[in-house]
Amino acid sequence: MSAQHYANALRETYRYPAASLASAAVVGRFIGPAGKTGRVVNVAHVVTTDVTVAAGAVTVDTNAGLTSPVSHTVPVSAANAAVAVPYASLKGQTELPADTVVEVQADGAPTAGAADLVVTVDWY
Repeated sequence: MSAQHYANALRETYRYPAASLASAAVVGRFIGPAGKTGRVVNVAHVVTTDVTVAAGAVTVDTNAGLTSPVSHTVPVSAANAAVAVPYASLKGQTELPADTVVEVQADGAPTAGAADLVVTVDWY
């Protein structure tokens, strides 16, 4: 892809309010515009219910499975913590293939906890 495609990307934000982090499950799904490849540019959170015992991992992955899905950590923290929406240090493969269902998943590590999750993708 040329740099012009990246510069003219369509930016979409997917929101998952009060997503449970305490059970290993798919929080939500999305698919990009037909024929467009995506790049995950941010995953962020605001804790809505205290995250207890262990940090929770949120992954962005295709339903077919990426070699290394995008991962974001929600630390053990209280609801409405002072620094609640940091830009994620994205780990893993940030490129999403065209015309593929993408899943946002929680790993269920905390014994309790929920967060408003935000995934931002540039489609080109």
